[in-house]
Amino acid sequence: MNSKTKTLTAIAIAAAVGGTALAGTSYAGHRGDGDGMGFLDKGQLAVSAMAMFDAVDADGDGTLTQVEIDTLRNDRHAAHDANGDGNLDLGEFAGLWHETTQPLTVRVFQMLDTDGDAVVSRAEYDRPLADIVERLDRDGDGGLSLQDRRHDDDDGWWWDDD
Repeated sequence: MNSKTKTLTAIAIAAAVGGTALAGTSYAGHRGDGDGMGFLDKGQLAVSAMAMFDAVDADGDGTLTQVEIDTLRNDRHAAHDANGDGNLDLGEFAGLWHETTQPLTVRVFQMLDTDGDAVVSRAEYDRPLADIVERLDRDGDGGLSLQDRRHDDDDGWWWDDD
């Protein structure tokens, strides 16, 4: 395996463990109808996308203006700039990031909690990545590599239900 392949594979695995691939696994089951919106138009993540839109749409008119976007951005930055220096250090940014991603975190938790008991069991946590190599190893070499990439019209990576 060459260095580029190792790096890309490591990034993919890190993303999977970190939760991004878990959201992506849900995306595979909630694809759009080819209009380019993907998971934003259907499925549980649509609720999160709409909540984010509504948070920015201060006057509730269904349209985002640059003023609304800038106001929210500036307000959130100021709220997390604890020392008032106009910059965000890592700790300050971590608070901003947590606030921004909290709705997505809740949605991914809900998608993993398939029985709805407000607890992600070990089996529920393991389910999205169980047998992932077997499911996505297109060349049959027992591992995931760039050669396993999907080559079709929708430019997907590994998200294929066959």
